[in-house]
Amino acid sequence: MHLDRSFKIASLLFATSTALSGAALAHPAGGAQVCTLASAAAGQPGTLICKSTLTGATTQSIAVGNTVFGSGGIGGALSRRGDSVLVTDIAGGAALFEDSHGRLVHRVQLNTRGEDSVSGAIGAHGAYVLTRTHLMFFPRGRTTAASIADLRIGDGSASQVALAGGHAYVAEKSGSLEAFALGAGGYLEGTATPVSGIPAGTIVGITGHDDLVVAPVAHLASDPNQATVPVASGDATVQLVATKEVAACWAASDSGEVCITNPGSMTLSCGHVGPGGFTTYTSAAASPVGESVLDLDMRDGIVGALGVHNGARVLMVYTRSDEDSDFLTSIREVAVGSPMATGALVLPPLR
Repeated sequence: MHLDRSFKIASLLFATSTALSGAALAHPAGGAQVCTLASAAAGQPGTLICKSTLTGATTQSIAVGNTVFGSGGIGGALSRRGDSVLVTDIAGGAALFEDSHGRLVHRVQLNTRGEDSVSGAIGAHGAYVLTRTHLMFFPRGRTTAASIADLRIGDGSASQVALAGGHAYVAEKSGSLEAFALGAGGYLEGTATPVSGIPAGTIVGITGHDDLVVAPVAHLASDPNQATVPVASGDATVQLVATKEVAACWAASDSGEVCITNPGSMTLSCGHVGPGGFTTYTSAAASPVGESVLDLDMRDGIVGALGVHNGARVLMVYTRSDEDSDFLTSIREVAVGSPMATGALVLPPLR
């Protein structure tokens, strides 16, 4: 469904009132870490680098193998669930870590049969790794895939996998959002089903929340300068949120909230979601300074986004302006210290 006029007016009034009090109600990030996968260039050795949100100092630096894609183009290169962290965008494989009090330990290499990993997601039963042509499921405790499914298009344009409501969703930039049904134990069942009602165009990043998947269309096929934000459940679109922002590309969710980066207009959009989709939506919840804003992650009221400022890769850290607001307050920008980076991940502070 489309958001009606009353929703838009209510959101505008809500946004205006919260903006006035946002700065006063902002809270510190409490020493969390924000991470990205850094490299000299696509195809060069990659290092998972984490920075303190309080000081900007490097807290962890872990070599993970050669990267594949570099900045932009894919989403979910870094993903997490509970105490598990999955690193993809790695040539010929993927790596799984345990988060122990903020420290990434006990690395396990996942065997992707030599295929480069694009994106990943972690479910209750194990890890899902997306390659250019396949989706693979690795049950918890196993390093080889127990089920593998072909992508619908499989032309190399795969961009992200996300989990929601008994499905694994895959976006392919050539114009597809597809749903893979998950069976008992998290196994992939059958072939992919195209999600109906998704406008034709380019999808880069997606995110899941409960039984919903939010899949921004960055560039509509009918107008490459226009974006829209579909929300789907199962194999059908249930809501279509119009946005005036340009190039709605990456999405992340946490605790009933979703944020989207819009590099074309240099904004972050955020909103609260319920059973039927967005209940509030603010197109310009934050306006980063720089040339681009890319992948992002959300955790415990903190939003960490990878961006480009003065030609350098940076990590932009925000907190929610208050508990009910869509607006974000900037608290720090941290230099990555590498010419290339992909993915964003928020971790708890080291203890």
